[in-house]
Amino acid sequence: MESRPMALSQSHRTMTPQLDKIKLGIWCDYGVTLEPTEGIGVFVANLVEGLLGQPSMEKILLVSKEGQEQLLEPLRLLAPDRIEVIGNSKPPFYLRKPWKTLRQADRRRIERTGTSIRDQGPLGWTYRWFERRVNHSKASWLEGVDLWLLPYVGLDQEFNKPTIVIVHDLVTYHFSDGTPPEKLDSFKRLVNQVTARAKIVACMSDFILHKDLHGTLGLASDRTRMVRPAVPRDFRRSSEPPSMLPEGIPAGRYLLYPAAFRNYKNHQLLLRALPSINRDQPDPWHVVFTGIKQTPPDLLDLIKDLQLEPWVHVLGKVSRGELESLYRHAFATAVPSLYEQGSFPLMEALSFGCPILSSDIPSLREQLAAMGPDAIYFDPHSESDFARAVFELNQDRSGKLAGQLAGFQRMKQRTWTDVAGEWCKIFHAILEPTV
Repeated sequence: MESRPMALSQSHRTMTPQLDKIKLGIWCDYGVTLEPTEGIGVFVANLVEGLLGQPSMEKILLVSKEGQEQLLEPLRLLAPDRIEVIGNSKPPFYLRKPWKTLRQADRRRIERTGTSIRDQGPLGWTYRWFERRVNHSKASWLEGVDLWLLPYVGLDQEFNKPTIVIVHDLVTYHFSDGTPPEKLDSFKRLVNQVTARAKIVACMSDFILHKDLHGTLGLASDRTRMVRPAVPRDFRRSSEPPSMLPEGIPAGRYLLYPAAFRNYKNHQLLLRALPSINRDQPDPWHVVFTGIKQTPPDLLDLIKDLQLEPWVHVLGKVSRGELESLYRHAFATAVPSLYEQGSFPLMEALSFGCPILSSDIPSLREQLAAMGPDAIYFDPHSESDFARAVFELNQDRSGKLAGQLAGFQRMKQRTWTDVAGEWCKIFHAILEPTV
């Protein structure tokens, strides 16, 4: 049954609210819906559950892609009287392309002149006409919350209510990964527009705060916040029976890297290091990659040039049961990333009892600080240092794993209730400004 959009009282429409209770909108439609079990959707799911325990949180409105409302149903069922899911209806077909063209032209003008098309004579009238038509069907719920939390910055949507946008990282600014220049420029214009209009631009690590928000975007410190996440509550176990390892992958003798093939993920480091790791080894090490993208030609060429075919296994996308089995039987999970806000696979590996090897970059040191000396780092630009990390773990794998798991338990002392409480302080600061 379709739920009714939440509506604000007249007092909320006409004056700045002095709120004890908050109606929060969380935007989950980015062309596809942020699912509670994947990527940024995992953050949303954990935050929503934490927010339900906050006394000031009255209602939460989750916006999905139209027709994908069922993907957020597990969250709605957590508190059906307090959580509503609504599909983001598309504008009429004949409006979509001209509206998109107008929005892109507006961003280019703002970047060039600092002024918006919407305020410019006849063209501005056209812009406002399209805007009214596009938002007509969703005005009631767009206006029916006190503020909007945008979990990802890549959103082309106008809001009259205050917004908080989360920048996880700006890795595409630093590693374009083959993105066409015109597409990257368009994305940068969108980021500039969304962050300029937001009340607060937030992130989840000190490194990203200083590197990307203050540095790359040049945002003032009074418009930025950092709220560190907690370890996801429950890493999803598979309902499938235990999976056998694919043929040719030796249990306990492979390094696992579950990540999509992108330049900054730095898969090539593991390949370049493998010959030296296997030198004089009667029982050679293997490398296992999983991910949703096909193997790039340069990595295929590298595997061939180094004659690594017997020891490198590219499995593509795997089921949850298969991934769980790969974690449980791996010698270690290795993450050689060059740039990250944080690494979900590192946490997931530990949850399945698999030791970890981490790239020595500031954000991952920040994430793994609770591990102390039991965390094993390596220079992501050095094959020899990665080999050194593998051998260091091999000298006392059980001892290192015990220390890492103890550090993982310390990381879990920060809860999503703690995280939600910090977010609520930001919400109240926006909605209840001091006079």
